[in-house]
Amino acid sequence: MERILMISYFAPPVLSAESILVGKLLPELARHYQVDLIAVGEDPDFRKDEALAKWMTAENVHVYRYNNPKPANKIVRRLYQKSSALFQDVNDKWMRQVLLHHKLQPPYKLIYSRSQPGISHLVAHEFKHRLGIPWVAQFSDPWANNPYHQYPVEWMHAVDQKNEATVIRNANRLIFPTLEIRNLVASHYPDVKVKGISSIFPHYFADCLYGEADAANPAESGSREGRIVISHIGDFYGLRSPEPLLKALAAIEQKRPEINQRLHVRMIGNVEQKFHSMIDTMREKTGATVERVGQVPYLQSLAEMKQSDILLLVDAPSDVNLFLPSKLIDYFGARKPIMGITSQQGTTGSLIRQYGFPVIDPREPERIAAALIDMAEEFDRYSRRAADNDYEIFTAESVAAELVNLFEHLRQ
Repeated sequence: MERILMISYFAPPVLSAESILVGKLLPELARHYQVDLIAVGEDPDFRKDEALAKWMTAENVHVYRYNNPKPANKIVRRLYQKSSALFQDVNDKWMRQVLLHHKLQPPYKLIYSRSQPGISHLVAHEFKHRLGIPWVAQFSDPWANNPYHQYPVEWMHAVDQKNEATVIRNANRLIFPTLEIRNLVASHYPDVKVKGISSIFPHYFADCLYGEADAANPAESGSREGRIVISHIGDFYGLRSPEPLLKALAAIEQKRPEINQRLHVRMIGNVEQKFHSMIDTMREKTGATVERVGQVPYLQSLAEMKQSDILLLVDAPSDVNLFLPSKLIDYFGARKPIMGITSQQGTTGSLIRQYGFPVIDPREPERIAAALIDMAEEFDRYSRRAADNDYEIFTAESVAAELVNLFEHLRQ
């Protein structure tokens, strides 16, 4: 069995979106290759979910972990990160640990790196130079030109731009989750035929994990005596606010209070402190139940999806949504009706509409209210649609098969 060298800063048991994607992909890649994975060891800035760790025990997967040296004190660590970010990638010390201590064991078929963070690609670039083999770099988000990333000083952007350019100009193949992200990246490198060397692969879900989630978190699913459970699974922070949803509930209270009496809204994830009073005020003014649950382990989040009646995706306001949240793909795997409070333009909105569910701009609470009323009144129709939709292209098996085909093509 041929071997590949995979580099991803995040991997289970670290609890992050990128780590979860890596965990779902590894068992599928291990069906085709011996995978040597380089990842971070202890990192005080991220939580762990030990239930994810068993994904790393797949046969044919060997994991090599290197710590990212950081100050133990949280305040000192933040100061260190802010100062170091002015001149280099904040994870540069991790890269130095890997390049200094990791002993390459070729032959490898190719190098496969993932981000974010982009430091994984910089390690891959160095190993490509040492080994002289093909390199595939996969981006989950834009690196240097993320519209939601504000740089305090311009030269911090210049550092990221330089690092991203190294990847774009040296990788043999690039992978992006949406056309919008690929086009954004391509617009900054007119000297590189980015579209010619790139592929669009979506995020993916693993069907088997929903069964594990149900076993670990058994609960009755479906509508309970006319009550409709609407769950938003993810964090509210920065510009991603619960305000559009809360304004919609207020509008429903004025027009159709009997609908609000049926709605039980659950916010499962971290909610930034500045939104708490907004939520508390809404509880007092509407017949809808609004509950803050807090962050839960990943498998429990899948169980929460399965136990909900409607799944809610809320994005920050924008004219075009560049991103594809991995959460949306997990929603597809749960096979529940979805409402998208997001831009009409972009892959996220297009996919939700494609599968027959409403998409409303976050800046239009009256239309959000109308869509919620419609979904409540036509709940059975939306539920049948969710159960009948074909989401095969978003399974981990399907996406891994496309990735393997790409790897084999590079060999030719």
